[in-house]
Amino acid sequence: MSTPTESISGIQDKGDVRVIPMSRRADGTIRKERKVRPGYTPPEDVAKYTNRVLDAIRPASSISSLATPPVNSSSSSSSTPKTKSQIKNEKRKAKRKEEGPSETNQSKLEREDATKPSTDATPTTAIADTTTATAVAEFAPVDPEKKLRALNKKLRQAEQLKERQEKGEELLPEQLEKISKMDELQALIAELAL
Repeated sequence: MSTPTESISGIQDKGDVRVIPMSRRADGTIRKERKVRPGYTPPEDVAKYTNRVLDAIRPASSISSLATPPVNSSSSSSSTPKTKSQIKNEKRKAKRKEEGPSETNQSKLEREDATKPSTDATPTTAIADTTTATAVAEFAPVDPEKKLRALNKKLRQAEQLKERQEKGEELLPEQLEKISKMDELQALIAELAL
């Protein structure tokens, strides 16, 4: 009989049969010897691909540099020259800093200031002003017919909710809010009808 040869994964060749040898589990029980299918090679036993021609051409220092990845540090990055795109981006950033907030940001800030309620108004009027402003902003399509249709639809939905409430059905807070806006919707419809 020949002596069994063992691979990296632990598979032994016993003549013409390959087996995983018997072993002991952590709990003390014994794991039986198992046969391995012919032709199966476990991932641990697969040899790493090497190209002899390229390995011979490459100097030994480049092979070792490929094995260990370079460590990124601020000192090494400052010594390397910057690319054209990096230089362009730095110039753009510097220009933005010099200009300050852009025009789009300034106009956005102005719009936010305009929509904020004034501090001298009472809280109830401020809330009413914002609800009408949001109601008008919600229906901002250019076509007045579309606005009218949308307002009529909302009014119908509010009326249906009111009927459900009168029948004794409990409604959600959002639904109650829709019912409370019925007067506003009717006023907006009257404005658009003129």
